[in-house]
Amino acid sequence: MKSKTGWIILLAGLLCMMAALAVFLFNQNESHQAKTASAKIVAALSEQIAEEGEENHEETFPTDITDRTMPEMTVDGERYAGILRIPELELELPVLAFFDYDSLQVTPCLYSGTIYRRNMVIGAHNYDAHFGRISALGIGSEVDFTDVENNTYRCRVVNLETLKPDQNDVLTEKAHEGDWDITLFTCNYSGTERVTVRCKME
Repeated sequence: MKSKTGWIILLAGLLCMMAALAVFLFNQNESHQAKTASAKIVAALSEQIAEEGEENHEETFPTDITDRTMPEMTVDGERYAGILRIPELELELPVLAFFDYDSLQVTPCLYSGTIYRRNMVIGAHNYDAHFGRISALGIGSEVDFTDVENNTYRCRVVNLETLKPDQNDVLTEKAHEGDWDITLFTCNYSGTERVTVRCKME
C-alpha cells in the first residue's frame, strides 16, 4: 500500500513538472515571437520617423503644449505612438497608440495619458522581450521615448513599486504634479500584482 502511494505521489510530481515545463516553453515561444514581431515594427517605424519626422519637427518642444494629443503613425494597418528604449535591458520596442489586450502579445500599448502632459502610462506583457525584466531596473536607469515626429524624451527611473490590479487610480494619477512623467507596468507571473516603474524627464 505504501509503495503504491509512493508511486502515485511520484507520478503526480512528474506530471506537475511536465506541466510547468510546458508552460515555460509556451511562454518562451510567445516571448520569442513577440521579440521578432516588435523588431520588425521598430525597423519600419524608425524608417518612417526618419523620413517624415524631420518634415514635421517643430521648434517648440512638444512638452510645452500640454493639451496636445499624441501624433500617430501607421505600420501594417496599426497605429503607433512611438518607440520606447531601455538601454540597460537592451530593449527597443514600438508603442501602440491605444490599449488592446490582444495586441499586447505583439507590442507594448499606450494605456493612458500623453508624453506632453507628462502622464504617459505604457503597459506590456511580462515577456522577457517586453517588460518581464523591468523590475531589474534601478533608480537612475535610463528610459527613452521617441514620438513619431522624431522628438526624443530622455527619462530616468525615480521609483519602483508594486500595485494591485484594482489600484488603477494609483497607476494613472499622480499624488503630486512632478512625481513622474512616464510609467511602465506589467503583471507579475501569477497576475496578482503590477510591477510598476516610474520615470521622470531629465
